[in-house]
Amino acid sequence: MLSASTALLAVTTVSCLALLARNAKLHAELASARHDADHDPLTGLPNRRALLRHLDMLLADHTRPVAVTLIDLNRFKDINDEHGHTAGDFVLCQVADTLTALDLWRAKVGRMGGDEFLIITDDGMQTARTNAEAAAQALDATTVALGATTFGCYASLGLAIADHNDMTAVDLIRRADAAMYAAKRRGGGVKEWHPNIGATITTTRPIQRRRYR
Repeated sequence: MLSASTALLAVTTVSCLALLARNAKLHAELASARHDADHDPLTGLPNRRALLRHLDMLLADHTRPVAVTLIDLNRFKDINDEHGHTAGDFVLCQVADTLTALDLWRAKVGRMGGDEFLIITDDGMQTARTNAEAAAQALDATTVALGATTFGCYASLGLAIADHNDMTAVDLIRRADAAMYAAKRRGGGVKEWHPNIGATITTTRPIQRRRYR
């Protein structure tokens, strides 16, 4: 027959193990919730919220060069309209896989929403240019087959570097947005932002205009 002290020790041990298991479950649930809050459910890439937070953190250090490349797929709306959202989702996932596989230097890649992706380069313009060109070339070479239909992943890319003159993440992305539209008007590829590039686009097409999926 167990002594009272032995029985108490057994009960205490079981209680402690149950508490540890519950804590482990809570930690896992919290980690999962944090991951879901910062990642796009379709592609698994960091989402707009996580990208803006990361970019704001980088911009807080005025001594470091930071650049962004905004990627917008060409004719993506046509794919959705003609073949449905399933085809569009396949294309978005393939774009995400293509960009991730590049393992770009000092870069964070994420999905802003819809058919827009963002590359944040924690380095100077030359590295940002190299990353943007690598992304453009990789997407140009990427196709998605759905049944008998093949879709290309062609894109327009806008590149902008921070000048750290009280610039916010939204300011920098607006510059990249203007450059991206300039690239789209000429048929795709990479376009760098400069002060005279589509000032009206920057003021009349704010980043908030976008429809995020």
